[in-house]
Amino acid sequence: MKSYINELCAQKDEGYFKNQFRYNNNCKLLAVKCVKQTNCHLEPLLPLMEAFRQMVNDSIRFGLKKNVSTMKQLSQLAYRQLANYDMMSYYKLCAISHAAGILANRKKSLQRGHKLRQPYARQPLLISCYGFKVVDGILKVPVGDGQYFDIPLNNYVRAVLSNPSLNVRSFTLTANNSVSICYMKEPTQIECTNIDGIDRNLNNVTIGNIERIVQYDLSKAVTITENTRSIIKSFKRNDIRVRKNLYSKYGKRRKNRINQLLHHVSKAVVQHGKENRSAIAFEDIRHIRKLYQHGNHQGRVYRGRLNSWSFAEIKKQIEYKAKWEGLPIIQLSVKDTRNTSKLCPRCGKKITQVDRKTRQLWCDQCKRWMDRDIVAAMNLSNRGRSWFERSQGFAKETMKGNMEKEPLILRVDAGKLTFRLRSKQNLSTK
Repeated sequence: MKSYINELCAQKDEGYFKNQFRYNNNCKLLAVKCVKQTNCHLEPLLPLMEAFRQMVNDSIRFGLKKNVSTMKQLSQLAYRQLANYDMMSYYKLCAISHAAGILANRKKSLQRGHKLRQPYARQPLLISCYGFKVVDGILKVPVGDGQYFDIPLNNYVRAVLSNPSLNVRSFTLTANNSVSICYMKEPTQIECTNIDGIDRNLNNVTIGNIERIVQYDLSKAVTITENTRSIIKSFKRNDIRVRKNLYSKYGKRRKNRINQLLHHVSKAVVQHGKENRSAIAFEDIRHIRKLYQHGNHQGRVYRGRLNSWSFAEIKKQIEYKAKWEGLPIIQLSVKDTRNTSKLCPRCGKKITQVDRKTRQLWCDQCKRWMDRDIVAAMNLSNRGRSWFERSQGFAKETMKGNMEKEPLILRVDAGKLTFRLRSKQNLSTK
């Protein structure tokens, strides 16, 4: 596991993989999570939260004026400018840090060619990673002069933070009476022996390697999106304010339902990799939305369906859950992702798609029919394994024509994740 890191980092054009895998003894990996509590009585802290919001906006203005977006430069520029606020110094540092994050995101969006307005913090909030305490199930927020404001935590938050291996990192208070507590731990790294490629599609998520494939059905997410779109179209009220509120209501409802569905799928994917000791290889499809823009000679309904595809959300959920469990994540480059759905995982030759509706591919060399999503997952696994064990020459399974039997395909309904992964011995007997 450790030897291939130096092999990867020796190549100049692929040096970013060094940040993806740090398995040496001198570096520690920290996984971060957050727990949220609502319906808290935070009215006495509203003046403090409003002052924090003003400090964030002032820091943003200073950064825009000097074209600064890093934490170090913004601190040197804005810290003395915030001296007129009668607040503790670490609140000022946290406000500058929050503003630096906003400016960094704005810089990335400008590099992508987006037209943006001047950013600012809209709602009152309070963020800090210093000075607070969690004592006997009570969050103590410092308000100055050695005084604290006590926020009682519910039973769920207490149960989460009661784990002695966790370290509370920061808290966030918002104007809608919600408290978010960020905590972290140092996970035990899993020594993986396999690589699972994951192919994200509109109707399913396919994960596996050349021996075993699992498909998770996500067609319910497409149905939820289409139903929400049809409900919004049925509104006839000629008042933009009323329609805007209704659109926001049903949009949040759709987002929550889809995210809950993706949560179950991502949890099952990480559990599958943990039980089989398999790292997860992701393809690079960040710019796929450019294929479904206006003017590409595509229907409006088709573009709407593809642009509502939550491929980035499922990746984000899998990444943070895998990091929490100590499971490695491999991010393939655009070059490695290219033609993963067009090459045969057996012989390596290009295969043709016969029927777009059934997504079946025919290989003239192997004389076999194969599902396009399964082919993509196998190829991603092969290319991820070439990165994973390049220096050891271990991945003999990825050689052309070395697959002796059909891969086992398990299809799972995302709404009913009740199946259990069986052992390879039981599977081989069937």
